[in-house]
Amino acid sequence: MPASVSAVPDLSGLIELSRDPALDLKPVILRVQTDMFVAAPNRDRAMIHAFESLAAGLIPTVDEATAGIVADKLGGCPDLPEAVRAALRARGLDVAPPRPAPDQAEADRQLAENPGVLIGLRALERLLARARRDADLARILLARPDIPAADLAPLWLHADTEARRAIGEAVEATAALRPCPAAPRALASALVERSHARDVPGFLATLGEGLGLPQDYLSAAPDPASRYDLLTLALRAADLREGEAVFVFLTLNDAVARSVDRVFSLVTLFRETSRAGARDLLVAILGAPVLERAGTTEHRPFHGPETAKPRAAAALRPALPSRLRRTN
Repeated sequence: MPASVSAVPDLSGLIELSRDPALDLKPVILRVQTDMFVAAPNRDRAMIHAFESLAAGLIPTVDEATAGIVADKLGGCPDLPEAVRAALRARGLDVAPPRPAPDQAEADRQLAENPGVLIGLRALERLLARARRDADLARILLARPDIPAADLAPLWLHADTEARRAIGEAVEATAALRPCPAAPRALASALVERSHARDVPGFLATLGEGLGLPQDYLSAAPDPASRYDLLTLALRAADLREGEAVFVFLTLNDAVARSVDRVFSLVTLFRETSRAGARDLLVAILGAPVLERAGTTEHRPFHGPETAKPRAAAALRPALPSRLRRTN
């Protein structure tokens, strides 16, 4: 429920006391009302109008110290009525202009950088979606010890070796629980042919179409080096043999082929990742389904009640030679 004048505590007792000539409670009332106005999370028209009427009337009557305190408290308040600002200006006091509201990206970064705040599920989903494209935010989230490794799978490409290993183990623990459809039969052969011909665009298009990846799937990699890590996961999900994957590493890109260490690291990643684990990592990294286009045929049990039963095939019997009728 938005804060309004109806939610303000009853100050009629203070108002009555303020009429006592021996007591001057106007500074107290003004400071209390200012605190409540500034602290209100939402201010409706009634609340703004009530504060304007009270503060604009009291500011000319209070002492300099109280007026200065009120001006400081109202600095940056976005809903400050113009009449209140003018009353303070008449006393030689300027109020700081409203502070611009932080955009969602800055608010997310402040949330991620605050180790004392637990990140809720919805907020974490929003942060991970932004961190896929924001390397700095990804590093902040990967450094938080309170986020489980499995939840950090979307940031696998941004992670260092140790974090990748922890994320991979967490993903592998559940990857086999979900069926992994078979890749198209001719996909591996087509990829090897494209790599042998050094047809990089054709290779990427064939791989993306075969696994049902988004058209811009390579843009998920934060840098050129991590693109091959992403491609290695895709090759594993495409069910290539290790020899076929090594052939791709040695022929598709000369810069990769000339680095023994790089080829060895890619082969190690290929060996240590199961096909289902590679599929699940791709799903997390891309935020999109993988292998959904392959195997779209609905499975229908042969003995299901709705399944049309095939007719029993007629027994095959050798054709007997026809007898010739004897004629005399």
